Amino acid sequence: MEPRPTLPEWHHAPDGAFTPDRAMVQRWLDAYVAAWQSYNEAEIADLWTDDAVWIYPFGIRATGRDAITAEWMAEKHTFEGRGYTGVYEPIAIDGPFAVTHGRTLFYDRESGAMQGEFDNIWALRFAPDGRCAEFHEWYAGRPEHDPSRA
Repeated sequence: MEPRPTLPEWHHAPDGAFTPDRAMVQRWLDAYVAAWQSYNEAEIADLWTDDAVWIYPFGIRATGRDAITAEWMAEKHTFEGRGYTGVYEPIAIDGPFAVTHGRTLFYDRESGAMQGEFDNIWALRFAPDGRCAEFHEWYAGRPEHDPSRA
């Protein structure tokens, strides 16, 4: 018998899960960009439910609003002197899950020279108040910026 991969449990949303509309998802995406640009701890925390989960493809990066906010703040030094901008939009909503696509650019604030560009796909689940309860993140850099991806 050939081995077969298994899908993660999160593919099955909780019974009675909230279904967001595109406008709500877009508001959250815009607030996400603003929070990252400001590194304002309160703005970052406001994005998440108390029990939110931030998931990378093969594991959980952080659980809970406080832990997610702490992860963001721990990386602040990585972005000092660098500019960041991003554009994200919802591309599909299926029950409680919103699938979004976006692009992020990192650049030198003084010279404007581009330092990296990433393509992002996120699967998000929201609470009725518009905060994110699950954040599943996949991203890839441009091959010319990251030769290991070519």
